[in-house]
Amino acid sequence: MVRKKVVDYIRGLLQKGYEISEIKGTMLKYGYSSEDIDAALNEVYHPTIRHEIHLGKTTIFAIIFIVLSVTGILAFFYYNPPKSASKLLDLSLKPVRTDAEAGQSISFIQELSNQGSAKRFDVVVKQEILEPKTFEVVTFQSETRAIETFTSTPNEITIPDGTPAGNYVLRVIVEYDGKKAPAIIPIKVLPAKKGSCFDGIKNQNEIGVDCGGICKKCEPEPAECDDNDECTGDVFEDGKCVSSPIEPCCGNSLCELDETEDTCDADCNAVEEIPTSTLEEIREMAKANPSKALQECDKIGIPDLKDTCISSIGEAQKDKGYCAKIQSERIKDLCYAGIAKLNNDNSICQLIASDARRDSCYMTFMLDNDDYSVCGKIIDKTHRYSCESLRQLHQISQG
Repeated sequence: MVRKKVVDYIRGLLQKGYEISEIKGTMLKYGYSSEDIDAALNEVYHPTIRHEIHLGKTTIFAIIFIVLSVTGILAFFYYNPPKSASKLLDLSLKPVRTDAEAGQSISFIQELSNQGSAKRFDVVVKQEILEPKTFEVVTFQSETRAIETFTSTPNEITIPDGTPAGNYVLRVIVEYDGKKAPAIIPIKVLPAKKGSCFDGIKNQNEIGVDCGGICKKCEPEPAECDDNDECTGDVFEDGKCVSSPIEPCCGNSLCELDETEDTCDADCNAVEEIPTSTLEEIREMAKANPSKALQECDKIGIPDLKDTCISSIGEAQKDKGYCAKIQSERIKDLCYAGIAKLNNDNSICQLIASDARRDSCYMTFMLDNDDYSVCGKIIDKTHRYSCESLRQLHQISQG
C-alpha cells in the first residue's frame, strides 16, 4: 500500500514546480525504491481515495528541510563538476646540429610527453637563443601546438646575421595552464669562414693550395713528382719532390680514424669478411655467452673491425673490462663512453685517453641527465664554461 506521506510529499513538490525526473532522482538518492515512487506518482495522478489533509507545523518544516537539502545537493553538483586530470608535461631536447655560423640554422629534436591529462590540449612553445652571461635574447620564435600523449618534432632556429661568434644557449619553454616546462642545450656560433692565400686550403679562385687566381702564381710541378700513390700528397718544394702521407686515406684497406662505411666503403665495409658470424650475430651471442663471442671476435683479421666487435661485447655485458682489450685508442675511448652511459656512471669517462672524447663523455651526462657535477672535470674551457652556464640556468629554472 502506498504511504500517504510519500504521496503528499510528491504532490507538494509538483505543486511547487519540480519536474517528476528531479523528484524521482532525489528520492532514489534518499533510499526510496523505484516501485514505491512510481506507485506514489500513480496515486497522485489517479487517486482512488481522496482525503483532506491538514499538515502540522512539524511536517511543514520537514518538507521545507528536504526541499532545501535537495536543492543544495543539485546546486553543488551543478557548480562543481568533476575535474579532469591535471596536465603535466615533460620536455626534452636532443641536439642535431648545434654549431653554425651567423645566418645559418641550428637544428634539434624537441620531445614533449604528456604525463597528466588524457585529453588533447594546446600548448605554447617558445624557442630562444640566449647570451649566457647576460641572458639577453638574441632571437626567438613561438608557436602553438596540440599535444595528446607524445610528440617528437625536428626544429630549426636561424641565428641572426651579425651575431658575434661564441657560446650561446638554446632555451625552449612550453607554457600551459599557467605552468612552464623548460629545457636547455648549449650551442655555438662559429666565426665566418674567410678564404685567404695562407690558410693551407684550396679555396676562393685558387688553382692550387694557396696559389693561382688572386694568390701567387703556382710553381710548375714536374710529372715525376707523382708517385702514383693515392694515399700520399706530392708537392714540388725547394727543387725536389716531397710526398707526404694522407691520413686517413680511403683505399689503403685500413678502416682508420673518422672513416665509416658511408665515407669509405672500400676500407670499412668489411663485415662480409668475418669468418664465421656477422657482427650482429656476435652482438646477440655476447648477451648470453660473452666468452664464445670473444672467440669469434678474435677470428676477425681486420684490426679496427675486431676492436669494434670486442666493444659490442662490452656494451652487451655493460662491462668496461672488455674495453681494455681493444687496440685502437679511438674505439677504446668510444667503448668506455658507451659503457659509462649504459651504467649511468660518469667515473668511467676518466678512463678515456683523448681529452676531446673524454669531455664529450662528460657533456653527455650533463645534457642527458642534468648532471652538472662533471663541469669541473671538463678540460676544454669553452665546454666547461657552457656546462657552468647551463648549471646556472638549470638552478634558475628549478627555483
